[in-house]
Amino acid sequence: MKYLPFERIIYRTNLSEQEVITRLSSFVEPRKFGFGRNPIKEYEGSVNNNSFEIQRVIKNRNSFLPQISGTIQKNNGETQIKITMQLHWIVFVFLIFWCGFVVLFLIGILVMEDLKSLEFFSPMFMLLFVYALTMYGFKSESKKSKEYFEKNFDAKIISE
Repeated sequence: MKYLPFERIIYRTNLSEQEVITRLSSFVEPRKFGFGRNPIKEYEGSVNNNSFEIQRVIKNRNSFLPQISGTIQKNNGETQIKITMQLHWIVFVFLIFWCGFVVLFLIGILVMEDLKSLEFFSPMFMLLFVYALTMYGFKSESKKSKEYFEKNFDAKIISE
């Protein structure tokens, strides 16, 4: 979904399922909370039998950092890694409420004012700004993760 902060990607690799899990475990550490975190690996989260839930470790703050979940499965002699990247659910709920209030404000302006009024453009600008901010924060980080997975799993993207 090109215009939403959500992505479904399928990678194909010649590595075995166990090799993919081993490589994945080598760059994922358990999630840590609080101040004074000293991350050692590139991602944090959990890796289970044939599934995982991770996010990139970054030094700064980005509320729009993709939450990455995926499954690993054998398919016709190759291994497929199915990945979903999406916003954290708390950020998603906040954006829904925030945009809902802005839309209510916009409807109020439309009912009370003329369309030629400058007040009409304030909520429109606010909606466009939050969309651009969300998409930039999400897509810039998802691009880094996609490239990282391609390189570390010797994989090709077969579906986006």
